[in-house]
Amino acid sequence: VAIAPDNKTVAAAGGDGVIRLFNAENGSALKEFPSVTVNASSKALAAKKFEVPTVAAPKTDGEPEALPKDAKVVALEVEPKEITLGKWTDSAQLIVYAALDNGERLDATRLVKLELSGLSKSAAEVLPGGVIRPKANGSTTVKATLAGKSVSVPVKVSGVAKDQLADFIRDVNPVLTKAGCNAGTCHGAKDGKNGFKLSLRGYDAEYDVRAFTDELASRRANVASPDDSLMLLKATAAVPHQGQQVFQPGDVSYRVVREWIGAGAKLNPAASRVVKIDLSPKNPVVQRVGARQQMRVIATYADGSTRDVTTLAFVDTGNQDVARTDSANVVTTLRRGEAPMLARFEGAYAATTVTVMGDR
Repeated sequence: VAIAPDNKTVAAAGGDGVIRLFNAENGSALKEFPSVTVNASSKALAAKKFEVPTVAAPKTDGEPEALPKDAKVVALEVEPKEITLGKWTDSAQLIVYAALDNGERLDATRLVKLELSGLSKSAAEVLPGGVIRPKANGSTTVKATLAGKSVSVPVKVSGVAKDQLADFIRDVNPVLTKAGCNAGTCHGAKDGKNGFKLSLRGYDAEYDVRAFTDELASRRANVASPDDSLMLLKATAAVPHQGQQVFQPGDVSYRVVREWIGAGAKLNPAASRVVKIDLSPKNPVVQRVGARQQMRVIATYADGSTRDVTTLAFVDTGNQDVARTDSANVVTTLRRGEAPMLARFEGAYAATTVTVMGDR
């Protein structure tokens, strides 16, 4: 609601996107008009069928991998044994293990050839590094092949539709946290950054939603024109941003935030929250220095549902001399020893220890 400087006219906006002007003295309606101009291209965009956004593959640090010299693969194993994706924002991380003839078992996730098979191959996509994402409702199979051996995982995709609205607690906050927006070095700092403050690591969802929707005349979350929201323009560096670019226009992180803004940028305080996370594999043993181990993080929510959050979680090493981790949560071993690993996601934590055998 706004009042004209002459106190004769009152402007009010409603949930239908229409701005109405009223006579301040008698309350009679003077004029009404849409908050944004609707042209032919806008109507065509609104009528366009919902499409799952494209996703860039998580980047793994280091040189390309190879099997140990003279190694012979005798079998492949995979984790998990089956995949169910129930929302367009979901993903699943595969870990493929190769059993060698000398008794060793190593992570071959980035070495295997991954391909889709079945009648609904368009139901999912496989990204380098073993991340599976939904594309359309249906069932398919992911087949991993290496050195003449193969293993398959059934994939079921459902609920891929635009009417599955993005939720701030479940979807948006994890995206902002992974991008570092609410980190202590960014807007999560005690005094925020450049006049904008978020709660540290998103612990106060109500505060954060108010910061996006109430401050700065709601320019940070523009529900009338989501793509013009500052939280997207800044994140994509379309306007100057000291934190640089953290989203690519149209990628899944961008679309999660955009869909939330377009649905009204609301907070559902009753949304189910994370109660625990599980980090796997448990206490992995890596035989060779320089080898890598993919980690998986599974979140359990208060309603009992589970979700693979590997692409959104953080896995940090407690011994950088022995092993390091990257944004894809792949552990790279550096020397013989042990390195504790701590995973975190939405206030929940899990730990394990990576043992590097090396030469002995």
